[in-house]
Amino acid sequence: MKKYLRLLFFVAVVFLVSCGKQIPGDIIQPSEMEELLYDYHLALTMGNDLSYTERYKRESYKNYVFKKHGVTEAEFDSSMVWYTRNSKMLTDIYKNLQKRYEMEEEQMRSELNKRSGQISVSLSGDSVDVWSDRNLYWLTSSPLTNRLMFDLKADTTFHENDILVFEADYKFLSYVQNSAKAVVAMNITFKNDSTLGVSKVIEKSGKEQLVLSPDSAYEYKSVNGFVYFSNPDSADVSVLVNNIRLVRYRKGSYNVRSSNAPAAVSKEPKERRVKSEEEKTEKEELRVSDRKVRVMAEPQEIKQVAK
Repeated sequence: MKKYLRLLFFVAVVFLVSCGKQIPGDIIQPSEMEELLYDYHLALTMGNDLSYTERYKRESYKNYVFKKHGVTEAEFDSSMVWYTRNSKMLTDIYKNLQKRYEMEEEQMRSELNKRSGQISVSLSGDSVDVWSDRNLYWLTSSPLTNRLMFDLKADTTFHENDILVFEADYKFLSYVQNSAKAVVAMNITFKNDSTLGVSKVIEKSGKEQLVLSPDSAYEYKSVNGFVYFSNPDSADVSVLVNNIRLVRYRKGSYNVRSSNAPAAVSKEPKERRVKSEEEKTEKEELRVSDRKVRVMAEPQEIKQVAK
């Protein structure tokens, strides 16, 4: 009797397994494929948003995704061919992706609603967002994509003592403990060539502001700055910098919070200051090269997957 029951159980298991779709061993499994496609489509979106002169970075974004998930482009292509022929599984994966994207969007909206009372951009001209670049960047450890830089000339709408606030949402993408950070800095150059600067280190996800409040009534000449991503660990980490704004406030229309230490106007010549900043950047790049970060060659675009 016991032998009969064991045999019956074995037959039932074989029947149930045979009814399910068997995934070949060389095909990326559904849970792993979902995670890969989540990052892959994010990389495509970022790449499509690049300007013409920066389109060479597209392959770096995609290569980063493949490296992060430990697969090659060929393995991804062959897996997509298999999933396309087994459309039910692919449909289920994309349904899950849609839910995740919608959840991310809802979380971002919720965060913006929480913060909406902290900054109010009026229509009277007392505060204006002067950011003209794209508002979403994906920074990685690659020297090609580890920073964003901005430089704008001050026009007649800038007044003496205007306050500048650089703000963005930072989202560190990692599954392990790490010491990755983003360094954000902003400088004002005045018409008398004196400068004013402030910087801040970002080490966790969330909305952050960098406030630059002049203490001298000099005319503005230009505003420049950067966000530099540093990852001294070997872990695969990146950071999304989203909802970027650079808001100019008239004096008295913005209450400077105490989170930023006050910065003083520097009498140091602009050339020397720029050289000093370049030396700091070079030191950071040396750390990156010490970690042997490899810039991959640009492959051909991923071939269209046929059903």
